[in-house]
Amino acid sequence: MFKSVLIIIFVVIVLFIARTLTQRLKKPIPKESVTHNDTVQCLHCKTYVPREDAVFKGDNAFCSPQHLNDWNSSS
Repeated sequence: MFKSVLIIIFVVIVLFIARTLTQRLKKPIPKESVTHNDTVQCLHCKTYVPREDAVFKGDNAFCSPQHLNDWNSSS
């Protein structure tokens, strides 16, 4: 009887370790965080915005169409 209980405990521990190891191996690789290279500085207010959200006129980047219009009217 005692021998059967020890075998069951041993099997449960082995299964737990195997499950833990397989979950660690299946973890997704973390995505790269946003770096300073992925952002541009608004020419009007000097804040940094993601490149894909920026409004461009030539090489100049703006955080919004309103700042582009303000920059055009002040120039």
